[in-house]
Amino acid sequence: MNERDPLKLSLDVLRHYAQCFLGRWGDLREGVSEFPPLDPDEEARLRLAEALAAGGEVPVAQWSEPIRLRSIFDRIEPALPPDRAGGYPLQALDRRRETLFPQRPRPAATEGEYRALARSLREALQGAEAFARGHPAAQIAGLLGAMARFAWCVPAASAAAFEDISLYDHGRVAAALAALLAEAPDEALRAWKAALRNGADAPPVALLIKGDLSGIQDFLYQVSGKGTARGLRGRSLYLQLLSEAVALFLLRQLRLPLVNLLYSSGGHFWILARPADAERLADLQRAVDRRLIAFHGMDLGLILGEVPLRPADLRPGGLKAAMDELAARIRARKLRRFADLPAGDWALLLRTTPDSTEPGDWTDCAVCGQVGRRGREIREVEGNVRKCLRCLSFEELGRQALDMSAVAWIVRAEDDGPAGEAASSSNWADPLAAFGLGVVLFNAQGEPIGDLPLPRDGEWALVWAVGSRAWDLQVRRRIAEQLGGLPTAFVPRFVLRYAPRVTAEDRERFKARYEARGEEMPEEGSIRDFEILEGWSTGIQRLGVLRADLDGAGTLFSEGLGPRMTLSRLVALSSTISRFFEGYVETLCRQCDPRRGGSGVIYALYSGGDDLFIVGAWDAVADLAGALRRELDAYTGGHPRIGLSAGLTLHGGRESAQRMAEAAGEALEEAKGYRGPDPGRQKDAFAFLGPVMPWRPGEVFHEVLRWRDRFVAIVDEETGAGEGRPRRRAGRGRSVLFALIRWALRIQRERARGRPGAQAILGPWLWQLPYFLARWQEMAEEGSGTEKLLREMRRDWERMGPAEASARIEAIWGPAARWAELLTRRGEGREAP
Repeated sequence: MNERDPLKLSLDVLRHYAQCFLGRWGDLREGVSEFPPLDPDEEARLRLAEALAAGGEVPVAQWSEPIRLRSIFDRIEPALPPDRAGGYPLQALDRRRETLFPQRPRPAATEGEYRALARSLREALQGAEAFARGHPAAQIAGLLGAMARFAWCVPAASAAAFEDISLYDHGRVAAALAALLAEAPDEALRAWKAALRNGADAPPVALLIKGDLSGIQDFLYQVSGKGTARGLRGRSLYLQLLSEAVALFLLRQLRLPLVNLLYSSGGHFWILARPADAERLADLQRAVDRRLIAFHGMDLGLILGEVPLRPADLRPGGLKAAMDELAARIRARKLRRFADLPAGDWALLLRTTPDSTEPGDWTDCAVCGQVGRRGREIREVEGNVRKCLRCLSFEELGRQALDMSAVAWIVRAEDDGPAGEAASSSNWADPLAAFGLGVVLFNAQGEPIGDLPLPRDGEWALVWAVGSRAWDLQVRRRIAEQLGGLPTAFVPRFVLRYAPRVTAEDRERFKARYEARGEEMPEEGSIRDFEILEGWSTGIQRLGVLRADLDGAGTLFSEGLGPRMTLSRLVALSSTISRFFEGYVETLCRQCDPRRGGSGVIYALYSGGDDLFIVGAWDAVADLAGALRRELDAYTGGHPRIGLSAGLTLHGGRESAQRMAEAAGEALEEAKGYRGPDPGRQKDAFAFLGPVMPWRPGEVFHEVLRWRDRFVAIVDEETGAGEGRPRRRAGRGRSVLFALIRWALRIQRERARGRPGAQAILGPWLWQLPYFLARWQEMAEEGSGTEKLLREMRRDWERMGPAEASARIEAIWGPAARWAELLTRRGEGREAP
């Protein structure tokens, strides 16, 4: 590396922060030798980089005492009181709740915990240097991976200004800025330093680039036909890989190290580049477009937006205007995605559609609709079902993902450029190769999964350690051997893998159903079809489709941190949100899955950025939705500004994925449109089985859950459920449910006719209900659960006025009764819910 090479200075900055931590809490004489000292010029650039990252707050990487990293959510406006501050455990990063969730109130840290973490970091640095084999990019990535695993929970300093920013997040932002400052002239450094100190105007010091992969939802959901479930897991993983491939391609083209990729999740990424790189963005946009068009036509595209960052923007609170401008540019460019496409590229776009005048038996793919020639681009499988090669490759990728413990990115010497082939004739790895990357999946033993050949022209390999086994030293050595001894870097990365597998019991239970249609059962060990998931539901047999996302994520990033916002703190916020959606959601799915039939009934299709898409047996997915909101509340300390909206819809297992996704999306939008009686209470609600339910702790949703459980209990008591014998015929308890459902629907119909939202809906049912409650109570067995419940409902009714009674039926008793009725319905339940 040259003396002023961006990679060298970036590596030196990361080494500096690691050395500061080891020098304070570890013993540098053990294992990792002291890194070469910085010369005065490097030292000056390092100090400016860390000052820009921290908004002028210095010094960092100094600890007067051991303290726990404070939750970044404590800094969101309005700030939580000090007694609710949370602190993270001092341990290696993993998916477990006890690792990812802050403890409240924040417990004290001990010197022993810090020293143990320093020992682990030192060992990780040893391994990173050994695997990198002196390759600069691999050294940076390996050191970054070691810090991501062991410095994610360490505050950047014990000073109050840094206690909510991890050493990992601050270190990588400072290293990214250092890469930009490496080649800057001395006079520019002096001007930037003065402007950061006094807020004066100065030329931009950096360029923040945002990339959005557009078309994701249509690409993922606009599929249909038999075996759709098996391909969706592969499609979801492919989109994550493709987004990352684009980001890594841009970094290489801009000669920037991995640390300059500040954020990458959910099809979005941020890159910190030089101000002069703005002149190259049009060419880079075209280079990416040509590769995406070659394989996907107009289905997928990249939206690039950029905004210059001046020193004044990096002062505390100064980033808001820049973030707002960046968001506006992205929105505007989404509306004119192909407006700047050159004429020659339009020709390429048209060539991606197969020329049907060529000889051959032309047909289409039953999953994605792609046109191709039978026996070439289109194959017949599973009882003459037609599938294109690309969809078949997604199914194979989905099967491989179930056993995946690591993903190796092999950075090739040269990219292959756009292939110009029709999408139906490519497999999932071809578009990634066009960006100069080979991708190989590895299992927990460090063996390659699948039969794709390993690229032999690689320069180095970046390995995502997805599973915990991938961190075992022997497994890492095995992976490095399989990669042909390339310089290798291991970094932790959460990738959603949870999916239910077909069991022998499935094949026995559902065999007749498939045979009646002349279809083959999916093989044991493959991903369960939607129809099998539907068949394992409790009560009515339906597939539940859940879509959810964080409320106002864009505003949260641009305004949430208020005057405390710095670039390091902004990156820390994005990291913390990603750990929940990319990491903990999989853990929560495993915990909430009842694992019926020996396998799971929850299928986590997508979770990244700030949203998710999950399907499965409807009752299990409904319970998961409630757990998801409760856990987000615990994760964020119950911050009033952070909410989650969700929509859950019920479907038949053979319905198209597109229709399911659209219906769940409509329910999500309905939830996001919630407006409570309090003018400040909006969104953060759950759309399911009737009126939208606000679901913060203590709100309507939790009352619905309480009454649902009580209604289920009385039906189970009457029918003998859970006592090891067949259900008896339902009695008065079920009659109560039907009456409540009927009256709630009457109120909803009246409201749909134009009654004001806050107006009580009054009708004869309000006077019929107490009569029927009294009659049912008289007929119920004294002391039974039904009799006790009816007595309590009568007492509640007597305390309520007409308006409150109407609201109780519509918002609580009606939805709870419907939920309970679906859970206790007997038989196949094929009628519409």
